[in-house]
Amino acid sequence: MDRPGIGIALGAGAARGLAHIGVLQVLQKEGINITCVAGASIGALIGALFCAGIELNRLEQLASYLKLKHIIDFSVFPRKGGVIQGEKLREVLNVFLRDMSFSDLKLPYAAVATDLTTGEEVIFRRGSVVTAVMASCAIPGVFVPIKTAGRLLVDGGLVDRVPIRALRELGATRMVGVDVGPNLRTGRFRSAVEVTMQAFDIMQEVIVRLKTTEADVLIRPDVGDFSLIRLDKANQLIERGREAAIEALPQIKELIR
Repeated sequence: MDRPGIGIALGAGAARGLAHIGVLQVLQKEGINITCVAGASIGALIGALFCAGIELNRLEQLASYLKLKHIIDFSVFPRKGGVIQGEKLREVLNVFLRDMSFSDLKLPYAAVATDLTTGEEVIFRRGSVVTAVMASCAIPGVFVPIKTAGRLLVDGGLVDRVPIRALRELGATRMVGVDVGPNLRTGRFRSAVEVTMQAFDIMQEVIVRLKTTEADVLIRPDVGDFSLIRLDKANQLIERGREAAIEALPQIKELIR
């Protein structure tokens, strides 16, 4: 008889998403059976590597080594909807996932992207894993959108920051979400930019609350104050993920009893 397990949805959050590694490390160490993974943006990237069987300690080492120069290739003349071409990121992904399709992965996996033309959520469950991850990570206006199957695709976090729906489509019955989004600011707002950012964060927070109601457990690492691009904070972000997962363990263990 198979052990009871959980499906896990790894959310969007750029560099903050490195906390997902710490969450997965704790769950693996505790013997929690992960049956499937869905991811958006950085969550799609880490989820794909995990489902491909890449050891979490190796992912931690990679995260500690990576710098922006390894994944960012600016275009001198911004074109095609983004200032970063994305070829360096593709090269990094190809080291681990080259030519892999979803059927090659060790666990059922889904990646979420957004159709830039229609605003629809697009859930990848077949085809090229690298293409799916690239689409899910294509931050609008930053990375060049990915064209595939007649669609123009960008970051999945736009429509589903923590993709519980995609997890349900994979057949998960016990669902855990990991949200690495921003924390709402408190205190004084010193500029119009801070007011605007707070307004966007509030809208995102409302959407996340609505879309994660089906999650049995929602893990929220305390990473909202970290910059979206501070890859040099990898060790701290991963540790925040561990801390949040340890705190959530009683709920998760109760879920799979």
